[in-house]
This record gives sequence, C-alpha cells and structure tokens, in this order.
Amino acid sequence: MDWFLEQARLGNVYTACSAGAVTLSTVSTTCTGLSLSNSYGSGKLLVLKSISFAPSTAPAGAAPVGICIHTALSPTETTHTTPMVVHNALAAGNVSSTCVGKADASSTLASTPLWWRAIGQVVAASSITPAKYKETLNGDLIILPGGAMSLSYLTTAAVGIVSVTWAEIAQ
Repeated sequence: MDWFLEQARLGNVYTACSAGAVTLSTVSTTCTGLSLSNSYGSGKLLVLKSISFAPSTAPAGAAPVGICIHTALSPTETTHTTPMVVHNALAAGNVSSTCVGKADASSTLASTPLWWRAIGQVVAASSITPAKYKETLNGDLIILPGGAMSLSYLTTAAVGIVSVTWAEIAQ
C-alpha cells in the first residue's frame, strides 16, 4: 500500500492552501506566498508529499518558481504573520491548532533559505502557460524540527494559488 495513503488513514496527513491569490517572494527571510515550518523541539518530521502553484496572473516576464529550504535548524520560531488554514486528509475541518506544521501566506523565517529545486516557470503571455504545476515529492524533502521551506520566484514576481501536503511522523 502507498505509504502516504496509510499515513492519511492514520490521520497524519495535512494540506494547506492559500485562501486566494498570493504573490511569491524572492529568496528571503521575509516570505510571502507559502512557507511551511516545523517548531524546534516538536519531535515530529514533516514529510512532504507535494507542492503546487497555479498562476492567476500572467507575469511581466519569465517567472521561474522553486522550493527553498532553511540553511540551518534554529530554535528561533518562524513569525506567522498570515497563517493558512490547515486541513487533515480525513476531512475533519480546520485542524491548524492540532498539527505541528505551520503553513503561512506571509511569515518571517528564522534563517535565509536557499534554492533547493525548481518546479516550473510561468511565461509572460496573454494566456498563462502552464496553467498549474505540481511537484510530487513523496518524501524527497523532510523538514526537521527547527526547519522550514518556502516557495519563491526568480526574476519576475509570480502570483497565484499555492498548496502544500505533508505527513507528520515521530522523529
């Protein structure tokens, strides 16, 4: 059986999605668009399943989008300026207060992130191409306690809807 399906059945899989269009930031501790953080000392690992970005506006130029990760684990907490609502895969409603992972549309990260993986590029045009892209990670990225990831752009600002899905397991 698929490991993420089993974790979902156990109530360990969570998803967060922006409430509307967000503008991604460049690689910075001041993050807008999407960040996912794991509190230092949480005792949990955040195992990422997928991240998606659906552009809502054609950018003025090429807008590569990618995943960035922390440069160091830190006991300093992420400042959650605009938290996202988190849902359990069991469709139990808003579970933002019961999960370890904190997803934000705006936050201040404890350390400056660095590029980890490109996931796509929005091309400036009268139509938005591609309409959506999704990076299936299936555990390629695990956020340790005191760590974080974010979605960022390079060159031209990217605007759209973002989402992230992860499993929380004991460390």
